[in-house]
Amino acid sequence: MIKAVIFDMDGLIVDTEIIQSKALEQLLKNYGKKPLPYPNGLIHIPGEAGKASYKRLQELYHLTDTPEVLRRKTHIIFRKLLEKKLIALPGFFTLITMVDKNNFKRAVASSRFIDHIHLILENLDVKKYFDVIIGPDKNRRNKPHPDIFLDTANQLGVNPENCLVLEDSEIGIVAAHAAGMKVIAVPNEYTKAHNFSKADKVVNSLESVTMELINSL
Repeated sequence: MIKAVIFDMDGLIVDTEIIQSKALEQLLKNYGKKPLPYPNGLIHIPGEAGKASYKRLQELYHLTDTPEVLRRKTHIIFRKLLEKKLIALPGFFTLITMVDKNNFKRAVASSRFIDHIHLILENLDVKKYFDVIIGPDKNRRNKPHPDIFLDTANQLGVNPENCLVLEDSEIGIVAAHAAGMKVIAVPNEYTKAHNFSKADKVVNSLESVTMELINSL
């Protein structure tokens, strides 16, 4: 029986992928580099988190600064871009109010900087709905390891097998599956080609996540 619903954030609650891409584009221009987008139009790979993403950027563009410095500089640019009004992806507001009314515990577990997570949730005026909000931790392995989801379940006081994770990327699906949780994949235009074979269900959008679907897991 599902007792808690855990949301990823990037590409699931809000389309932060395009914001992240614009932040990286500005970062590269600040270094005098010409941004080279992937075929999907983004400068980064959706789902890739932490030092690995910035190590790839450092090597691809021959940047002298360390991945951690690149990450901090991008953090500042990204935060400025977040000052504009954000729009939640289809179905999110309906879903979060539904799981609230049905007394599920609720959490956000994201690889995004923790202050960014809070800023985004405040921008959308939905922070009040979440019992637990978790970002990256230097003492915790990043997705696809299950650490962030196991930590979230522990803070919620719910066994992993009673948790449902909503994720948009393959790396998140693998992490949730490894944590022993039920997982629904919600692909977006940037992750639709990912491998979602470890997901219990795959839906087109959060609009398709109903009580009937949740109770069937």
